[in-house]
Amino acid sequence: MTITIDPVELTSQLVKIPSESSTPLTTRQESVEKLLAAHLSSLCRQADVEHELFEALPGRRNLIARFPAPGRPKLLIMAHMDTVSAREMSAPFSGEIKKGRLLGRGSCDDKGPLAAAFAALINLQAEKRGFDTTFAATVDEECTMAGSRALALRNPEFDLCLTLEPTALRIIHAHKGVYRCRIICTGKACHSSQPERGQNAIIAIYDIMTGLQALEFQLRRHRDRELGRASLAITRIKGGSSINIIPDHCEISVDVRLLPNHDPAEIALRIRAICANRAQVEDIFQARAIKTDLHNQHIKRLQDVMALKGHDLPPATASYATDCAQLSHLGPCIVWGPGDIAQAHQRNEYIELDQLREAYKILLNFLSSG
Repeated sequence: MTITIDPVELTSQLVKIPSESSTPLTTRQESVEKLLAAHLSSLCRQADVEHELFEALPGRRNLIARFPAPGRPKLLIMAHMDTVSAREMSAPFSGEIKKGRLLGRGSCDDKGPLAAAFAALINLQAEKRGFDTTFAATVDEECTMAGSRALALRNPEFDLCLTLEPTALRIIHAHKGVYRCRIICTGKACHSSQPERGQNAIIAIYDIMTGLQALEFQLRRHRDRELGRASLAITRIKGGSSINIIPDHCEISVDVRLLPNHDPAEIALRIRAICANRAQVEDIFQARAIKTDLHNQHIKRLQDVMALKGHDLPPATASYATDCAQLSHLGPCIVWGPGDIAQAHQRNEYIELDQLREAYKILLNFLSSG
């Protein structure tokens, strides 16, 4: 069956389907991305597109759709289905259009970019394609990248992985890596009038924070010409129960941003060495930095298509991490898509319709080129 999908209409439909993975959730959901994946799956069935849903986390499934072109270069297009929390947004799931913008949580990160690619692939079915393409809609990118990590375990073959994110139509060929952990200190509670009878967990965590500051200083000595410096930040602290009780529990969250020559696993070991036997370290998430050679012929093809459309933009880098981090060891990866990253995660998140439509047209030309 032949169907035609409008990228703007699809974006609106996807925004209207809540898929928050970051707490606090504003909607009650059995499974974060379940309804959104079901909608994409329904469109695949209507278009007679080969696809599957496979579990990446309990109850949470990636969608994989195949657009075969035997003998052509292999392209993996990836976008994530989940969003951050919609807390403090007045109408987060409206999908409304106002003044040339489509509004709502996920409109730019990442449902607009996802819709542009998915619509282009479906609408090109009956035409000659330049790539043997796999489309992956992943779960949990905003938290642990479990979806792309599960995809990587399948060892997908590709000559280029194009990860859709809001980059204002600029190719991102390098971004930082990340390691996140939670450090937990336990002590012994007692009345604050007799502190010698207890063990203050906040003081214990303070000593560890001093060691982390020294590690931060060492990391900042590492600089990449394009990505800048590595960094370490203590982003949360929680401890104590009452002003007159010596605290028996304190924990901090740590976020480390890494360069391509850093191994997140090594950073984890260094943080554990700082904590020694004084605290428990819980790994939350880790992803390597990426840096892709721009001489790749398929990246050059995308650049040529963009130039013909009046978007002759120089490649750039990013300080944030993406799903690319889980697949870059398998082949060349870049990040690209419509929307402004400055709008991602904001209370007034939106995507410009002109840019969404332009991304769709660029992808049509890129996918059929070759």
